[in-house]
Amino acid sequence: MKISKEIFSPILIIIATVLVILLEFLRNGLGTSLVKLGVLTLLLTLAACFYIRYFESGILNKKFAKSILMVSYFSSIVLLYLVNDPEIFCFWMLGGLVVSMLIDPRLGLILQFNLIFLFGMGFAGRLEMVLQFLLMGALMSMLSNYLSQKSTVIYAAIILLSTNITLAFIMNNFVFNFNAGYNYISSFFSVLVILAAGFFLCRLYQHFALTEEGKEEEPVGGGNDCFEQQEAVQIEQQESVQIEQQESVQPTEAGETEAAGGPRTSCELLIDINNELLMQLKNYSEELYEHAIMVGDISGRAARTIQADELLAKAGGLYHEIGKVKGSNYIEEGLIIAEQYGFPEKLKSILKQHNIRYERPTCIEAAIVMLTDNVVSTIEYIEKTRKHKYTRNKIIENIFQMRMEKGTFDESGLSVKDYKLLKEFYQREFSNGYLNE
Repeated sequence: MKISKEIFSPILIIIATVLVILLEFLRNGLGTSLVKLGVLTLLLTLAACFYIRYFESGILNKKFAKSILMVSYFSSIVLLYLVNDPEIFCFWMLGGLVVSMLIDPRLGLILQFNLIFLFGMGFAGRLEMVLQFLLMGALMSMLSNYLSQKSTVIYAAIILLSTNITLAFIMNNFVFNFNAGYNYISSFFSVLVILAAGFFLCRLYQHFALTEEGKEEEPVGGGNDCFEQQEAVQIEQQESVQIEQQESVQPTEAGETEAAGGPRTSCELLIDINNELLMQLKNYSEELYEHAIMVGDISGRAARTIQADELLAKAGGLYHEIGKVKGSNYIEEGLIIAEQYGFPEKLKSILKQHNIRYERPTCIEAAIVMLTDNVVSTIEYIEKTRKHKYTRNKIIENIFQMRMEKGTFDESGLSVKDYKLLKEFYQREFSNGYLNE
């Protein structure tokens, strides 16, 4: 039975409060601690529900969001009471991490704080332990996106594990003596288990969410599934549309080359708006021409943002679909045109590497053109079909997350800093309404 949004919050609050009261009763019997922890759980869960309702109204639209939230929260409460030493065996932090990875990092942080306050009120003997877990919970939520990705999970895990040991060392007065009452090895491995379990559950969720998405005619929800579906639709349309053959394009004098290895045409000449190839693209399809101009312009400025080759990125955006003027297999036809016109080798690489189904990017500029084309096409598709209700910022965030998770740009040379700067650039660009509503 599906739980509606209207009754979800009351159910979450009531079950969490009753669960804590029951577990506390089984642990200590009747007493003031039972009332104290029950009221604390009620208030903290109410604050989390308030955040869901008034600050992230669409958060529960994500696939399995309500089930994940309830299972994560309740199981963490149970684990807090079941483990013999929650200061060392902190498996109860897994629920907040899973919510951060699968639903929303800020909501996951709120749940982490709820559980830590519950731990501090009912279990912690020292204030230092509460501070340690507050810092670890915040760091887990901040790194949750990197912990869910195969390409960055190792680095994020190293940061968290080393931070945990360092904090434990500080909180225990710089003493590594096990007789002092703190087991560093057990603490290290308990955090490692949490991170490994979170990563495994994240991959499992992505598998089942994608499977369920494919069964539905009208997919509803968050995550990257609809963006993967939309990407596949675009590529299928590009490959299936049969374009009428036109006269073979003849090279201009500036780009004339009779054999491989001949003179190359500079990017300065190719980005000239009056270039013969661009004019032929415009005559072939005004819509395709406008798309190329937009992708070229945005790609060039995106490259400038991270100090990449602006001219190369702009040229790559302008000509990424030039092959459509000759045939249905636009990448192969585009490479033929590129050879005829003496395109630089890096520009030819962009023509075949902007489409993930053909080849992964091996340079930063190819990655930029792919991102720009993905962002522009996805926003146009979603706003045109109106099948999904996403903000442009959310669309861009999902595209970047999907590319990171798939390791699409592992060979492109893009750094984590470049990735962050590019995402911020696209979000600024499209929040200003680059595309027509």
